[in-house]
Amino acid sequence: MTILIVGAGAVASVISRHLARDRGVSKIICASRNIKRAKQFINSQDRKIKLIFLDASRINGIIKAAKGVDLIINASLPAFNENIMTAALKVGANYQDLASRLLDLKTVEQLKFHARFKKAKLVGLINTGVAPGVTNLLARLAADKLDEVRSIRFRLLEEQEASELIFAWSAETILDELTAPPIVYKNGKFIFTKPFSDQEEYQFPSPFGKKRMFSIYGDEVATIPRYIKVRHVDFKSSGTDIELAKALYRLGLFNKRPISFDGRQVIPVKFFSRLAPKVPSPGEMRGMIQSGVVDNAIFVAVVEVEGKQAGHNLIIKNSAIFPDLKEISKKFSGATYISYPTGTAAYAFAKIIPKIKTYGVFPPEALRAEERKEVLRELESRNIVINESYSRR
Repeated sequence: MTILIVGAGAVASVISRHLARDRGVSKIICASRNIKRAKQFINSQDRKIKLIFLDASRINGIIKAAKGVDLIINASLPAFNENIMTAALKVGANYQDLASRLLDLKTVEQLKFHARFKKAKLVGLINTGVAPGVTNLLARLAADKLDEVRSIRFRLLEEQEASELIFAWSAETILDELTAPPIVYKNGKFIFTKPFSDQEEYQFPSPFGKKRMFSIYGDEVATIPRYIKVRHVDFKSSGTDIELAKALYRLGLFNKRPISFDGRQVIPVKFFSRLAPKVPSPGEMRGMIQSGVVDNAIFVAVVEVEGKQAGHNLIIKNSAIFPDLKEISKKFSGATYISYPTGTAAYAFAKIIPKIKTYGVFPPEALRAEERKEVLRELESRNIVINESYSRR
């Protein structure tokens, strides 16, 4: 395959490194508006990788860059999903992204391209990171083992031991996620709750223990009910990064309404985004680890599905435990505890796209069983632990 990756940050760095090692990939074009910064993330010295300038807000530019490619991956902002999908249709390329934009917080914008992709005999595989992405697969894996599904609960742990504030995502992406009212699906309707509300204690797999959870926005909630018959779906997260975000939220730093400061109108969330640190480049990440600024970090995703099987109430817990930062640093130096899982998941999904025989646009839970299993097998081959447990209620 020849692949165009739109975006050249931390996740694109991981995706491109995986693809460059893949014998089935002949060329990777990484595109960014900021070539100087992109060079800190993308190994343009690799013979397979070419780095180019691209403004993803301009469809004609994407079309020009994408001519002749087999797959376009949007590893930049979800705001560019529709532009890139339009370009993919123009050049006859398959499409992949990591998350939805969801302007109204419940309508998945990529799905409106389904009929056009189907007619063009193209695949549009959306929301293919970890969460959303791997979490969707875990939900479908459990749901398929039940006769009736009552609830699907997504529970994440994002734990980081560091002496400085380090962002694993761009400030824009983080703030979009944390300022959006969390979505919940209940009895056939989407409802919204307050960020960092609905606190609960949740037991994660050993050795992580019990953690305090809060509601945040999760793209999974917007797609899962469209493909799995279920009564309730929600999404919560925990860990040091979430606790810090909750504190900043309560201080009002995520407020989108202007406030008066020294005679001027200031929007707190814009002010904070200017001050927020950038995602560390691979070189910067290595330096932080060597100097002891970052000790370790871990990411865990659990999907708990409750329903009935043969007339009995059953709970299935599927978990994905990703390598911690110390382990990542040994095998994928410079990646973060978020960029490695996300980029590795995106790579695993990209590998199966040429094998997908159903055309159109769909999220991971809509894949055929064998396609879903192949993604999970690829993840397990890269030291990502997938576990399943059962309990009766």
